[in-house]
Amino acid sequence: MGTLKGVDNNEPTFSFDMNAKNTRLSDHDLLSALEDYAKVVNFRCFPAMEFDKWANRRCQSRTISERFGSWKKALSIIGIEGGKRYEYTTEELISNLEQCWKEIGRPPGNPKIGKIGQKISGKPYKRIWGSLRKACEAVSKYHQGKITREQLLKGDSDILQRRTIPLDVRWKVLKRDNYRCVKCGKNPATDHSVTLEVDHEVPVAKGGTNDSSNLRTLCYACNHGKRDDYD
Repeated sequence: MGTLKGVDNNEPTFSFDMNAKNTRLSDHDLLSALEDYAKVVNFRCFPAMEFDKWANRRCQSRTISERFGSWKKALSIIGIEGGKRYEYTTEELISNLEQCWKEIGRPPGNPKIGKIGQKISGKPYKRIWGSLRKACEAVSKYHQGKITREQLLKGDSDILQRRTIPLDVRWKVLKRDNYRCVKCGKNPATDHSVTLEVDHEVPVAKGGTNDSSNLRTLCYACNHGKRDDYD
């Protein structure tokens, strides 16, 4: 006579419970799983397909994408810009800006600049000069002889210092604030239009440091007041 599978006393007991609940991974669990692989590849941008091939992954990329709106959005939360190239030299950015300006005969704005010239979006300009408009103002001052080429390419020192927040510190602040804007409470898991940023409570220009005690999580809207729609 055959034996029924599962009646061996040496086997662990399993309850075939019809009411068993589906365990939902928390936002922190998903982002932590994503960060695990990011550490393996030294925080470079990587596609979802690559993540799914990793033997030690704790979840599927689809779960992460659905929770945060997209794979790119999830990567951005842990400090990785997913998608198009994000880093350009200041020389490349200024050269492109001058080219676009000449092409349309006026200072290019968002999103125009992403459609002409080298098709570089306004984000890299914001990271170095504070906004595309400020980059245009700097170019204008340079060609009027009001600042040197060196000053033009230097960008905004305050902005550049903000960029030096270590990824591990940024990640610590996001986790501490539960991946939510500390002002309005919004988070990308429930509102896919939300973009989180790590902000200095005491500005760098006024002596603020990159210590986590001086950092907080804000959404783009709260951090910038309103969208820069210069065009």
